[in-house]
Amino acid sequence: MNNLLLSGIAITLLTACATGPTAYGPAQNTGLGFASQKIESDRFQVSFTARSADEARNLALLRAAELTKGEGFSHFRVIGSDTSSHDLGGSPISTSVGVGIGSGGYSYGRGSRTNVGVGIGINDIARALQGKKVTASMEIILMNATDNLPDNVYEADSIINSIRPGVYTE
Repeated sequence: MNNLLLSGIAITLLTACATGPTAYGPAQNTGLGFASQKIESDRFQVSFTARSADEARNLALLRAAELTKGEGFSHFRVIGSDTSSHDLGGSPISTSVGVGIGSGGYSYGRGSRTNVGVGIGINDIARALQGKKVTASMEIILMNATDNLPDNVYEADSIINSIRPGVYTE
């Protein structure tokens, strides 16, 4: 029973470690990070997968701003956006319990024994360590500054200066 308690505490601590800020960069094997797809010369699909919806939206905006500057434009307009959660629901850990009963005899006497085992799957632990994932996606059109800007237009430099200082990079 002590081993089960210690295992539960260890898993809880490791899961807590996995819930820190998401590192900013291209999506890697963890699935966290940004991706972008050029649709037309001035139109892109941008997404960021993070551990919270706010973080995903902010970092998708940062990626859109960086992409805008990299393509030689000063502003971008968000023409569509979506946020989706990749939470698998339920407890991240599943257990199985097995019971075994046996008896046997030796020349020194007879005895019986009952065993109870608890199993925790390796995949369950890996899933718990990854934590919740949220993806913010947006389609953007790149543009240069004009006096009469439509709604949902962002200045790339302003986004970069306001979001980048709080970003964790590996």
